Amino acid sequence: MRKISNARLRPCVFSLVVLLACAACAHAQAAREAERNYPDSDAPAAARPATDRRARHDTPAEILRAARTIHICPNRHINADYLEYKLDKLPEFGQWQLSIVKNPERADLVLEIKKTALNYIFSIVEPESSIVVATGKVVAINGRVAAEDISHQIVKRMRAVRALPANE
Repeated sequence: MRKISNARLRPCVFSLVVLLACAACAHAQAAREAERNYPDSDAPAAARPATDRRARHDTPAEILRAARTIHICPNRHINADYLEYKLDKLPEFGQWQLSIVKNPERADLVLEIKKTALNYIFSIVEPESSIVVATGKVVAINGRVAAEDISHQIVKRMRAVRALPANE
């Protein structure tokens, strides 16, 4: 086996170090460009372009306060129509002037439900930014009981950030 001398190895190591430094600089520049070009980046809200159809809200509480429509994603664990019925029955839902929409593209919020054993886990997401604004879990023996409990949990979460209208 042939031994490589230090004199021959140094230029190769130096070239490798320069190449890695250039790659790191290029990566940092690409990250800065991405931050300026995408509305869901960590850049300050004032630096982000307003691309969505609604006013931009940055915190989950602001998103919940501003929401007017909600879509319930269909799933096999809970009947979406029954959950809509249960939500519509709650007085706060009407007082906040919330509406349920069938088209997820028209919704300010999307309700997703997953099930593991007897646990029904729900999350409320703002679809344009993918911000999760509320989550929760209920334990229920079936989908009908879970729908009622989930409707109460949703109103409880919203009650924490929304006030009822003064004239009600």
